Amino acid sequence: MAFCPGCRSEWPQETVECPICGKELTESPEQSEWVVIGEVDDKLSADFAKETLKAYEIPAVVVSRSGFFGQVGLTLTGFYSGRQALFEVTVPVGYREEAAEVLAMTLGEKWHRKDT
Repeated sequence: MAFCPGCRSEWPQETVECPICGKELTESPEQSEWVVIGEVDDKLSADFAKETLKAYEIPAVVVSRSGFFGQVGLTLTGFYSGRQALFEVTVPVGYREEAAEVLAMTLGEKWHRKDT
């Protein structure tokens, strides 16, 4: 079976890309294990984090955990913390250290690394 690192679904071995999300499939679930490496405080920094990691060819998913709604920028009260916004950055396990270093270097105080 082939596994999708994005939506974590299984597909027949001959499938190359996930029919749901378009990500390249891996051969085992271990290769597709993703971890949250940290968080950023606002939407602009979250977008910058994702684009920066993309430039370094590091796959990443940024998820709002604050109630941020869509592309229009409607920020609702955070339900995980008292802060206005919270975006978690997730990468494949093998990229954990490199991604955290890149984000610390580029985002500075906006980046909050998760202790592992």
